[in-house]
Amino acid sequence: MKKKIISVMTLIAITTALCTLPACVSEKANAKTLSVIYDGEKLDFDTEPEIIDGRVMVPMRGIFEAFGAKVKWDGDTQTVTAKKKSKTVELSVGSNEMTKDGETVTADTAPIIENGRTLIPVRAVSELLELDVDWNEEERTVVISESEEETDDKWKENEGSINLSKLEASGNGISVSGNVITITEGGDFKVSGTLDDGSIVIDTEDKVKLRLSGMSLTNTNGAAIYVKNADKAYITVTDGTTNTLKSANATDEEKGVITAKDTLEIKGSGSLTITAENGQGIHASDSLDIENGDIKINSSLDAINVNDTFAFSDGNLDITAGGDGIAADEIVDISGGKISITTTGKTDSESDVSSKGIKADWLLEISGGEIDITSTDHAIHSTSDINVKGGIITVSSDKKGISAHGDLIIDDGEINIEKSTEGIEAKEILIINGGDININSSDDGINAGGNGSGFGGFGGRMMNSENAEGASGNMQRMTPPDMSQSENGNTQRMTPPDMPQGENANMQRGGRMRDMQGMENMTPPDMPQSENGTMPEMNGNENGGMQRSFGGGMNSGMSDEISSEHHIQINGGNIYVNAAGDGIDSNGSIVINGGVVTIDGPTMNGNSAFDHDGLFAVNGGTVIAAGSAGMMENPSSSSEQNVVSAYISAEAGSKITVKESGGKETMSYTLKKTAGNITFSSDKIESGKTYSIYVNGELSDTFTVNGALTTVGTASGGFGGMGGRGNMMMR
Repeated sequence: MKKKIISVMTLIAITTALCTLPACVSEKANAKTLSVIYDGEKLDFDTEPEIIDGRVMVPMRGIFEAFGAKVKWDGDTQTVTAKKKSKTVELSVGSNEMTKDGETVTADTAPIIENGRTLIPVRAVSELLELDVDWNEEERTVVISESEEETDDKWKENEGSINLSKLEASGNGISVSGNVITITEGGDFKVSGTLDDGSIVIDTEDKVKLRLSGMSLTNTNGAAIYVKNADKAYITVTDGTTNTLKSANATDEEKGVITAKDTLEIKGSGSLTITAENGQGIHASDSLDIENGDIKINSSLDAINVNDTFAFSDGNLDITAGGDGIAADEIVDISGGKISITTTGKTDSESDVSSKGIKADWLLEISGGEIDITSTDHAIHSTSDINVKGGIITVSSDKKGISAHGDLIIDDGEINIEKSTEGIEAKEILIINGGDININSSDDGINAGGNGSGFGGFGGRMMNSENAEGASGNMQRMTPPDMSQSENGNTQRMTPPDMPQGENANMQRGGRMRDMQGMENMTPPDMPQSENGTMPEMNGNENGGMQRSFGGGMNSGMSDEISSEHHIQINGGNIYVNAAGDGIDSNGSIVINGGVVTIDGPTMNGNSAFDHDGLFAVNGGTVIAAGSAGMMENPSSSSEQNVVSAYISAEAGSKITVKESGGKETMSYTLKKTAGNITFSSDKIESGKTYSIYVNGELSDTFTVNGALTTVGTASGGFGGMGGRGNMMMR
């Protein structure tokens, strides 16, 4: 395949050349603001580009997003990794060495962190991604564009056709031998007719487009369409046509009904049905983009298997798979359209079959569209990170609903997990900034750190209050740079770098750990200032450490430490959990800063509504959690917002009401399961006030709020019963 190759020595020469070259500019009077134009459009950044040491430096997130790249931040090494399909670029703060696909290039300007933003040299990064860069000194503008080779459309001039019924073809570089049609020159070819045993093979260094226009093609041994070599291949499903592709048997070389060794793009408003009787539906060794179309895939193995990036932006995709529905070795990027997936593979202990709904190895990102998954395996899974930024997701899984082996961030969207063992899990950090989330699980509802013991699990590397720097180095894994600076410095890990600034865009962490010895750097830098925007002042004891209340329940975490390894943070959203195991379980810490969190927790004493190994702080939002009492773990008395943990005995269907002493109703909730404890918190629970708890209108207990944690009654054992979602109102 013909590709543009940039010599490492050439790139070094470019980035170290005199300031007469593009993006190496003089620092003359700021008569005009610096501008960056990419593909004819001016880019808007939340931080203005700067000239530093004669180089134009731009915010990392903004420029990579404009280029269509996905970005991840490693706070341990302060390294940014950006992927755009087959290209991978790595940059480290303070280092002049950059890499592209593992090849090192030395530039004359290193990325820096300034005012909470990571700034990178625009020319060096653009060249690494094989883009052309020019500098207009008069207009103080950087102009970035795709290379001429990338936009060469001469291949479109070669138009032709393939008639499968007659085994006839027209156009340059196309031939028929037996039942095999081979294309050896770039071109745009219309495909029609029916062929019961044959194939179309593309073998060229140019671009090729196949317009499926009412065709049916079956191959009894191998791919029906085989892109053996191409600069890029396009399949257009012509409007108003019905098309079918089928393969009886895959081969080691031709694994899918459509097999592409290079980048493949599918679009069009017609319909395409793909059947893989023994193999994969679509196999792409490079990347696969589906822009629209009505596509149905039925496969014995994976429906879609991509070695690099799978992107889906519109259309209808209906999948039934014996293996994985969608699997990508690097990135899954879903931004629109409608996807329906059913996986049927056997995934018991005797089988090593993967039959997940959607999975990715580097990053799985959902920002829009409708996704409906019924799976025998995990429904949505990444061996690294998952970002959910929008869309409607409905899941029914025999295993986990949404599972990330790295970090998981939910900013927005609607998530309905109708059936799962564990609803939402991150092995490391889990942050919820917004969205509507409804979880039903036979084990834990929301989990960070994986399975642990019944006493909070094993929390991994923890930070203690006497030596917060510890092995994690000032907690630099917790949040990225590129956030506005504050006195607390950088705590870099929990969200991707250069997050847009906004109420929920950044990691909004409630609670500056002022009173914890050595914990000056526990909060992320530069959070937008709001009621919960900065870490509230926690109550300290006389030794400077955190107080902990054990109330009437069992606080098995035995720690007020924030874990840099496993952490659950809820900043917003409407979250409901119906869990037979723990409602929210962290093998490290739990911090709730906002949103509405409702839990119908376990009825057996081996689990509880909350389970944690580190700090559990409620700093804002509305929380109501009902469940068994035997293993109940209460929030810390250092919470910024008042919390009440009430031990009651109430059957499923009981209405729990909390009223002020004057009779004003503060909270009401109808239990969907029998409960021995109900824990609630909101800004309506005020210090110094007296409240009464009623069960079905009968007085159960009266209490006065005299601290951040108020415990009412004593644990009296667990209760049985099952149920669905309750109705809660904080007034």
